[in-house]
Amino acid sequence: MNQFIQRIANYVANEILIKGLSESRTFQRFALKTHTHIEKMKANGNTTINQTLDEIHKTATEAAYSTATNAASGGARRAASGPPQPPLTGMPGFIDAFKKEIRKDLGLGGSGGKS
Repeated sequence: MNQFIQRIANYVANEILIKGLSESRTFQRFALKTHTHIEKMKANGNTTINQTLDEIHKTATEAAYSTATNAASGGARRAASGPPQPPLTGMPGFIDAFKKEIRKDLGLGGSGGKS
């Protein structure tokens, strides 16, 4: 008997909430703005990732066709002094770490030496 009453209460609550929200102009505007914002974020993310992959491909191609002296001098770029910088966080940090790993895997002089 208790489950029956619980089901009726759930049904009534769901009907009121769903119909109330679907008829609410404020909720409809909120849903539309959220949807467009998420779509923009998806599009920007794909663009950023594609640009990063293009940069990696360009760097790999240049390194593959450069002379040995150019490749050797390219890995010697380090800051002369100052404290070390903390790594980036979030999506930029992920992309930066991903680029470093790809360069290291391809033997293009990525940061961090082999032990």
